[in-house]
Amino acid sequence: MSTTSSRAADRTYIAAIDSQIFSLKASIQVLEGKKLRAQERLNSYAYPVLTLPNEIVSEIFVQFLPVYPSPPPISGPLSPTSLSHICRRWRQVALSTPTLWRAISLPDFYSTGNGVLHSILEVWLGRSGCLPLSIDMEEIWNTVDESCLELIALHRSRWEYVTLAVDDEFELLAIQGPMPLLRQFEIRVEAPRPGPLAIRFCEVPRLRSVTLWDITRPTDLFPWSQLTSLTSIHSPIENTAILQLAVNLVHCHLMLRPGEIPLSDVRLRSLESLVLAQMWDWDDTVTHYLKTMITPSLRTLEVPEAFLQPSPIDTLRLFISKSGCRLQGLCITGQVRSEAVYRDAFSSSIPELSFDRALIDYDAYSSANLARKKYIVL
Repeated sequence: MSTTSSRAADRTYIAAIDSQIFSLKASIQVLEGKKLRAQERLNSYAYPVLTLPNEIVSEIFVQFLPVYPSPPPISGPLSPTSLSHICRRWRQVALSTPTLWRAISLPDFYSTGNGVLHSILEVWLGRSGCLPLSIDMEEIWNTVDESCLELIALHRSRWEYVTLAVDDEFELLAIQGPMPLLRQFEIRVEAPRPGPLAIRFCEVPRLRSVTLWDITRPTDLFPWSQLTSLTSIHSPIENTAILQLAVNLVHCHLMLRPGEIPLSDVRLRSLESLVLAQMWDWDDTVTHYLKTMITPSLRTLEVPEAFLQPSPIDTLRLFISKSGCRLQGLCITGQVRSEAVYRDAFSSSIPELSFDRALIDYDAYSSANLARKKYIVL
């Protein structure tokens, strides 16, 4: 029950609280002043990285990426897009550095969506300015959407290193035209088109390296004599037809599909390295292909033992004698009956002998990332 004395006590208590509030407000005001001064000092501080000239920041960004022509991911933390999300200044630097956007990796179209990918390609191609381009496919078994292919084709005058896979050989007509900077070209066709199709890439003065998958009438495609490096996935007869034109090859990797062995020999005077393999390990129709080749300058040979049967040592000796070459390296792939037999026969004449039982067909080469020799241009 309220009494005169209790009410007086409450008034005294409230006055004491008011006094404390006043004191605390004064303390808060002092602390806010200290906070403001500290914030002003921070605001006036320039982080060392932000004092770097834009040119230096740009070069650091370029060093962040894989060495050209290898492309970075088109998205994610290792993509140049991540550099544009740090701060406003870094975004300006990234967007004004064409070198960051010149190497493009086309991702899985089915997970990305062709509409989204088309928009991303437009942005990257625009940001790359006038620089030469490297265009790669994250997964060679996917194919380029027609609208994306048409967009990429608009920039073919800047193509330098390009890998493309298309559904239909007819789509290659969309990319015909001068490619003055092109140095390395890989093409895969999902569905080769039978019959004649007038596809030719003639205006490619710098082209030196080609990887070719399942093209109808491949001999019509390129000025073969200017090439120094070839990876070809075709039948033996088709490969021989190509080799008869590509007379200046230095490096050659043939993945042989089933088919008859040609009767005529092929002479490659400048060839220094040769890799032979069969597309499927169950196929034995291509096993005598090595006998058709004459390579006087050959330095290294990689060949399945299946290609050397029925007498591997005699087959190799005949090939070396017929070619007149001095091998420095020999690798026998696939199932090998006896390594010792090879060492006894060739250890004194061939400095480097090796064996790889895992390399039995295309799948084995693909998993080892050897079937697609990337960015080897002489």
